[in-house]
Amino acid sequence: MKGTGFGSHARLISKTNRGGCHPIRTSARHMRAGRALGVLVVALTALWAGCSDELPPLPEESSTNVITAFYQSPEAFERSLILLDGVRIDQEWGSEFSPDRPFTQIRLSAENGFGNPGSPMYASMKAVYTDDHLYLLVEWTDDFPDVWKDVFIYVGPTLSEPILSCAEVGGETVCDSLYRRGCQDSLATTAWWWQGLDDDKVAITFEVAPTSGAAGTYTDVGCQVACHPGPAPSFGPLASGRLDLWYWLAGRTNPIRNIFNPEVPPDDPPEGSPGYLDDMYIDRQAGILPDEGSPGYRPNFDPGSGLPRYTYRRRDDDFSDPADPSSCRNRFGELCRPNNGVSPDYLWRENPRVNYAKFATCDTLNETIVPDPRLWANGDMVPGYMLTYPSGSRSDVRGKGNWDGEQRIWTLEVARVLNTGVPLQDVIFEPESGSQYYFTLAIFDASSSTHWGSEPQILVFQPKTQGEEDGQ
Repeated sequence: MKGTGFGSHARLISKTNRGGCHPIRTSARHMRAGRALGVLVVALTALWAGCSDELPPLPEESSTNVITAFYQSPEAFERSLILLDGVRIDQEWGSEFSPDRPFTQIRLSAENGFGNPGSPMYASMKAVYTDDHLYLLVEWTDDFPDVWKDVFIYVGPTLSEPILSCAEVGGETVCDSLYRRGCQDSLATTAWWWQGLDDDKVAITFEVAPTSGAAGTYTDVGCQVACHPGPAPSFGPLASGRLDLWYWLAGRTNPIRNIFNPEVPPDDPPEGSPGYLDDMYIDRQAGILPDEGSPGYRPNFDPGSGLPRYTYRRRDDDFSDPADPSSCRNRFGELCRPNNGVSPDYLWRENPRVNYAKFATCDTLNETIVPDPRLWANGDMVPGYMLTYPSGSRSDVRGKGNWDGEQRIWTLEVARVLNTGVPLQDVIFEPESGSQYYFTLAIFDASSSTHWGSEPQILVFQPKTQGEEDGQ
């Protein structure tokens, strides 16, 4: 089944509308639970009946896999800047009831993905473009935001609590308490640490050159040409062609702050201070490869060690308590903030090549506790990855995701320049050419392999003249 374009009413599937029809949240939960499409239509019909006499069209009446990027002139975009903060507002994208900019519902399923993620689900998607950039909006339901990958959980004793030593003396139990002091050798053993968990992910894959694999062509079977060439849950080489992969990682690319354009004022960048999507490509021979540049995340552990390599220390934080705060700035000119403005739960490194002292038995304080550090307590966490700035073409795709706890919805806003100048690695968008751009969407729920996938979708660009006539 192709992606279903329910028009403006389709947006009701995954977001409560702003007119007060709050029971629509029930529909979102049904969708997340993977109910059959017929059940979704019945639920939507019943919910919509209380708000309007007009019913949404049935999916088979409006089936489409085409997403239109709506043009915004410089003047229109200035009036409705899309802030890449993971929060959708009507001024940026239009509302559920904007007929000139409808949402498209994309069906994702296990048969187009990998493993057994559950019954099919839907994601809402919308696209806008300017003279220079393409903006994408993706929203999907998720019961819980998984934002940790390979995190370390401290499972040892709470160091501030006394050790009780009891013995029978004269027929009575006598207990003494001993408080831990100084370094704790067991901090360097795996007995006091547990490592695990995975983060949520989104993969948007565009066809760069006509692509085929054992399963067929990309325009026919989508990601199956490369993502799953066999039983291994990984991207594989292609028989021909090339694909451009934009990979959003909730725990590794999303937390990083980075201004969209270093040439604009760093204290108030027009497009916000987003994270980014890891920019990669899938090659005919080598399979998945990163674009030129470096990633914004590095492992915080040695393979197989079961122990964190580093933990947050204020003395290692380039931006914590500078001698002259007014003169302390990051590489983008922003004033210093502890951990570069990233939550102290994450481990930030302005320069990951600096040789900091590794986590040791005398690091008994958890310094992420604000304002006063304390001794390690059972359940404390140390991130599995260090965060830093990405560089080069690997950071071409910027974006930010935000999870709405009330609606249980992820909202991901994405932006990339239309032409990166790297045609061998990136899809080059030429809106005035009338070209169609095939892509697929995949959603991972706390997994690095099992995921829902879409059938091939098509991105087309609305002619600029039409957008100008519509007053956009």
